[in-house]
Amino acid sequence: MLALSAHIAAAQAPTTKVPLVAGLAVVGAVREPAGDYESVRRVTSIAGDRVAYTITADRSGKDGEDPEQIQASRTVLSVDLKTAHTLKPRISSGFDADEVYPGTTNAQLSVAGLTELRTTGHTTITFIDDGTGGLSQSTANVLLQMMAAAGKSTVSADSAKSLTKMAVAQGGAGFTVSGTLSSVEPGIVPVSILVNNVVVALPARHVRGKLTGEDGPKNADMYVLDDPANPILLQFHVGEDSMTVVRIDWPSASTVKNMEAALAARKPVDIYGIYFAYNSAEIRAQSDSTLDAIASMMKRDPTWKLTVTGHTDNVGGDASNLALSKRRSAAVKAALVSRGIEAERLATGGAGASAPKATNATLVGRAQNRRVELSRQ
Repeated sequence: MLALSAHIAAAQAPTTKVPLVAGLAVVGAVREPAGDYESVRRVTSIAGDRVAYTITADRSGKDGEDPEQIQASRTVLSVDLKTAHTLKPRISSGFDADEVYPGTTNAQLSVAGLTELRTTGHTTITFIDDGTGGLSQSTANVLLQMMAAAGKSTVSADSAKSLTKMAVAQGGAGFTVSGTLSSVEPGIVPVSILVNNVVVALPARHVRGKLTGEDGPKNADMYVLDDPANPILLQFHVGEDSMTVVRIDWPSASTVKNMEAALAARKPVDIYGIYFAYNSAEIRAQSDSTLDAIASMMKRDPTWKLTVTGHTDNVGGDASNLALSKRRSAAVKAALVSRGIEAERLATGGAGASAPKATNATLVGRAQNRRVELSRQ
């Protein structure tokens, strides 16, 4: 079975929890046939009986097409967060804010599911993937039979099989599978993730199993946050579908204080809470709270002048990465000026992929390298 490549913290004990609070943002890197993209799942509100989320992403385009912008909403009932055994981590775009799928969670286990893992080492799940436009193998088989029946004289068997294979290969075919997941290790596995701008080790349960559906069995491998208050999936791989959480942020006064203290000591600060569109300098609305915090800090310290430096991973050529990093730093400056900061207090620059913080060989490493750096002039 294909196991996920977890980012294990060798020496750091897993101590940090991830609170389920309004403003919590979980950034996942998703692999699809057309390429990797990041999705942001943000908690927008928490009521007595439900939790509301927004999901935004720029899915990379197929065959050179422009990226597809995804904006969706999802509401998960509190009772399902406690007891459901069905996961529906990905939905199509364009849903209303009140979209609810009773009996399911988002990209997380329920309290009951995690409790079963803790006490017995096993839990049962159903995993639903709505897909992104490709055909499932079973649907493709029906198409093959129809083509063979309707066009025997004009379509060869080899051509028909090639067409259905192409339809499946367009990627993102939906599926539903069910089965039992079992613990791989007997206890906690620490998984390193960026949490509020700092790499920390989160306590996780590593589980595997073989899930079955109408298209046959699919191997499943997951890392689940070992916290009954918020047992989110930190990584999952089900068949060809996968997701790795690369960054987690939530509103925290200590994060702002740490940023200000570092800059006061003239130490550079890496900022990860500024979200850009795919391969673009367009700043997403999810960045507002981070930009507001930086602007407020600069107003409290009116003598400070900052240099904003953009950094990228190594995907793409050096020249394009350097240009992108410069455009992104300029966009951050413009956003701060629009918040009342004098333009002469901000200098910009770009380093492209020349100053990585981590390896570019993994999704988590590349996410750490895509950042904005602030430094005192």
